[in-house]
Amino acid sequence: MSTMNHEPPAQAGPWRTIPALLERLNDGSSKPSFTPDSLRWHLRNARSNGLEQHVRRIGKKLLINEAGFLNWLASQPSRWDRRGAA
Repeated sequence: MSTMNHEPPAQAGPWRTIPALLERLNDGSSKPSFTPDSLRWHLRNARSNGLEQHVRRIGKKLLINEAGFLNWLASQPSRWDRRGAA
């Protein structure tokens, strides 16, 4: 009898387009947490910032895993200094 792996995929959760993810992230905010430009900047740098595993390109469409993005966001340093010292 073979044993099957029934673990959920590492990236369970909805995949969203940039506008859909922005709508979820900024929902109810008087001032947006993320602008389209800031999110696109993080996505352009996904390979170097660790976000790459949560991003998929299907044809021309770019999809971001919402749960993965939120986990990535939570793993970022809580304090950031432009000079590189946290």
